[in-house]
Amino acid sequence: MPMRVSFTLDPETMDHIDKFAKEHGIERNRAILEFIENGYEKLTEGGTIKLNQQRAFEEYNTIRKDLQEIKQKMNDLTEEVRLIHHTIDVEWGREMRAVPYQSKRWWEFWKTE
Repeated sequence: MPMRVSFTLDPETMDHIDKFAKEHGIERNRAILEFIENGYEKLTEGGTIKLNQQRAFEEYNTIRKDLQEIKQKMNDLTEEVRLIHHTIDVEWGREMRAVPYQSKRWWEFWKTE
């Protein structure tokens, strides 16, 4: 039963597929199918396929995600700095008052204002 599949490949892999297709005189879709079939045969025979090679588009997505995290942290830091600045501004803006025991003479402590 035929199945339609859609996936993304980086340009380097597409170049390898096109080169393989030209060398063997087959079309690109047939070359992709042969790669899939050969990979499946290798796995069923007990072989291993290295999948640790990171593709360019995967690296791009990783970098985008990291940049989004950095932007979010910078926004959080900006909000913290604004809050601290506001707190300091409020504290410094308050009228400086003398400590009660320094503003009265010793004999005036019993008086109420």
